[in-house]
Amino acid sequence: MGEIRTAWVSVVLALCAVGLLLVVPFLVLLGFLASIPVFGETSGAATGYLTWAAVLGAGLPLVGVVVSATTRRRGWTWFFAICLTLAAAVAVLSWADDLRHAPPPPPGPRHCVERSGGDTDCPGG
Repeated sequence: MGEIRTAWVSVVLALCAVGLLLVVPFLVLLGFLASIPVFGETSGAATGYLTWAAVLGAGLPLVGVVVSATTRRRGWTWFFAICLTLAAAVAVLSWADDLRHAPPPPPGPRHCVERSGGDTDCPGG
């Protein structure tokens, strides 16, 4: 029974590594190509590819860290922990870039607006 568990753990770790090293960059490339109008794709396809790349880019290392740490495979744990750290760094940088390019809040009224039926709350009024 131990050999079967060891074989399954090896298969899961190998699939996570292959997915992380081959599938995620391929999805990023497809997303980049789909965002170029020359290829005739829509931006929805580019967003889909990049969303899947982000989900797999964060999910596969997380699964790899959990599986390798629980089965005490140090090399795999280090590999997936480094990949998870890189994915977290990319996510933080993307979030910071989104915050930097966020539209400014709409300006409030710059003058006093009197309303019928009551006093005004205008300063000095």
